Amino acid sequence: MKRYLMVFVVAIALGVIAVAVGRNARHAVRLEPEHARMPSVALDITVVSDHEITPSFASVPKDHLVHLSVTNHGRRAVTLTLMGYQDRFAAAYVPPDSTWHGEFIADRPGEAFAWILEGAPTGRLQVTGSHLEEGRQ
Repeated sequence: MKRYLMVFVVAIALGVIAVAVGRNARHAVRLEPEHARMPSVALDITVVSDHEITPSFASVPKDHLVHLSVTNHGRRAVTLTLMGYQDRFAAAYVPPDSTWHGEFIADRPGEAFAWILEGAPTGRLQVTGSHLEEGRQ
């Protein structure tokens, strides 16, 4: 009988502890993802044919979250990639008469990032800003 009483007391204690932890977890501070606090910019690319995009040159600020929309007005499905950002920007596969949406962080400054449409360069992306941290020279 004493064993059952001991098991009952331990079960009650564990239940009280679980309730207390559950209440504290509800009031815990929730951290936002880092990219939710970043400045952002929208970039719209239009595929006008199987080998041409507009604008052919675009510019975005460094350290911004780029919300990219690719609209295909061509007659067949296309794939668009961005050289230099292959590890951050997945290839956009866009069927005809549709729009693809994606995002990436533009954290590499430069002006030689080529848009590759169906394996051929069709435009450039410039990421403006310095690679140096504020206060460093």
